[in-house]
Amino acid sequence: MSLRYNITKNPDGSYNFITDGNIEYVAFFTLCQINDKEGNEHTVYSFGFEKAGSYKSDKFKTKYDLKVKETIIFIIKEFFKLNGDGTLIYFCFSDDEFARHRSITFSKWYRESLFETIEHHKKSVKQNDVVFYCGALIARENPLRELLIGAINSYFSDLASYKNDL
Repeated sequence: MSLRYNITKNPDGSYNFITDGNIEYVAFFTLCQINDKEGNEHTVYSFGFEKAGSYKSDKFKTKYDLKVKETIIFIIKEFFKLNGDGTLIYFCFSDDEFARHRSITFSKWYRESLFETIEHHKKSVKQNDVVFYCGALIARENPLRELLIGAINSYFSDLASYKNDL
């Protein structure tokens, strides 16, 4: 039995996979430009994954699927193989009240499978009295690591400020 699901890489760089329970997921990367404190522009990738098609989130209705974890970890590792000094940012929004749960799960996955070569920087940001969780994965060997961490933290704070002004 495979430890992960079979994936299909799409021309746009996203990945699809279907679970044993016949749930289709899509994992995707979106380019994002951020600036550091010295005014340098950096390209980072926003990473996300979601159930494709109809999505309904009921508390504790579905059971934990280890193969989803292993598939997502594989995709993240592939990203860093192809983009050695690349940086991933992610967001756990609270539309369904599971943002904190997703953040905790993602942190656990990081500790179990990615910590040796990748740093994880987490942050929670309050928007209009709602907390959302975000973070970044940065290669430990990235020579611009410190500048990127500062730029990402500023980016997250700016997003919260912008959203709060709406």
